[in-house]
Amino acid sequence: MWKKTLFTACLILALVVASPLPTVNKAAETSINVMVLSGTTGLSLVKLLEEQPAIVPGVTFNYTVIKSPDQMSAKIIAGEADIAAVPTNLAAILYNRGIPVQLAAITNWGVMYVVGHDPTIVSWADLKGKEIGVTGKGSTPDLLFRYFLEANGIDPERDVRIQYYASPAELTQLVIADKVRLATLPEPWVTEALARNTALSVLLDYQKEWARLEKRDVSYPQSALVVRSLLVKEKAAVVRAFLNAAADSSAWVVNNPGAAGSLAEKHLFISAAAATEAIPRCNLRFDEAHQVQAEIEYFLAKLHSFQPQSIGGKLPDEGFYLQK
Repeated sequence: MWKKTLFTACLILALVVASPLPTVNKAAETSINVMVLSGTTGLSLVKLLEEQPAIVPGVTFNYTVIKSPDQMSAKIIAGEADIAAVPTNLAAILYNRGIPVQLAAITNWGVMYVVGHDPTIVSWADLKGKEIGVTGKGSTPDLLFRYFLEANGIDPERDVRIQYYASPAELTQLVIADKVRLATLPEPWVTEALARNTALSVLLDYQKEWARLEKRDVSYPQSALVVRSLLVKEKAAVVRAFLNAAADSSAWVVNNPGAAGSLAEKHLFISAAAATEAIPRCNLRFDEAHQVQAEIEYFLAKLHSFQPQSIGGKLPDEGFYLQK
């Protein structure tokens, strides 16, 4: 009897030893969804979109490019985006609506310019009496444009003729075809227009005018990264590692415009040539929110003074800003 028992025990031991080690449960790995808007808002992250590096062991970052701010808002509200690249004022709107996100970093400091055929326009005051194409009525670029006019003694309702268009893409085509002689455009559409109509030139710079009027050392913080608050609470080290990788990606884009342009065409629906030429005018600089909180607050306060709903009706409280 004991021999049979010993045989059975040995058999069980042999089966245990021979069994393969348990595989890693992939479902147990952390999966983080990173969403970026197409165009210049996502430009600083294009290296991450291409390489999808292993930033943190056991953590997978899934990257998605979203084509419109409305689609992006829906994704964030639904909790589908853990990290997102968005306009700074949209981040404030979402936070003020009670969406649990925090502003983690600023990614670019303004991409807006006035382009046209008239070389006599060398200051904002020279726009008096002109007709100019503008996109996004009530948007941040429109609010800033009207502010710059007023600050230079021009009544936007009486002293200029503003024609609104549905999108920068539509307006750019009209500018290229000489059907609109003067327009406000963001990069990379500025570069696209200049490349396809050599009679055009950059006449005025939003970013320089902001710094001049507001007596600031930097331009306005146009685009940002937001992070879902629960992710910050539960995976602070992962968020920190991603921000470091995002900062490295931004620096790489600035220092390698040719390679970055090719990736922008692949991932962000920007032509390689336009992106390469546009990068120097995109004012890409990665600053964590806690480092530039005073500039963000100043910008949002200014937008609030123009139109409160442009930031969600009120200035975000301290909880909006991700601290170090």
